[in-house]
Amino acid sequence: MQNETSAASPGAIGVSLVDGDTAVRHARQLMLRSEDYAVRSYATCAALLADPRARDYPCIILDMEMEAIDGLALLREMRTSGWRGRALLLDGLAPGSPMLTEAERYGDTVLQRGIGDRALLVAIAASINGDAPARRPAGSPSSADDA
Repeated sequence: MQNETSAASPGAIGVSLVDGDTAVRHARQLMLRSEDYAVRSYATCAALLADPRARDYPCIILDMEMEAIDGLALLREMRTSGWRGRALLLDGLAPGSPMLTEAERYGDTVLQRGIGDRALLVAIAASINGDAPARRPAGSPSSADDA
């Protein structure tokens, strides 16, 4: 199921949010709306792929621990269909993992699933501005901002 907000201003930057946990998805959607992002939220990757308007948004936040998900396949399909944005992949990956390598190739960012709101907002802004690293180093100063 997809939800679109009408609360954002006409020039608001769009963010697609994919998370199978209803409570987490709703909380993040409300937080992003309060920061004036236009948010389209989805409970499944299939719902995101089925929505052609999702390709208009420059950022996808994707929980990689959803059942029956292949997040990299989702991103490949989005890119094949014309999406040129960046993804924030919520997972806890070991350095050198294939997902991290592919994320680096496309400028996507891998973040810890439990990232705080402030740090997530910083990551969204960085991904939209094109200066997002593929992974924030462990113990970086900004991790104290995860509130």
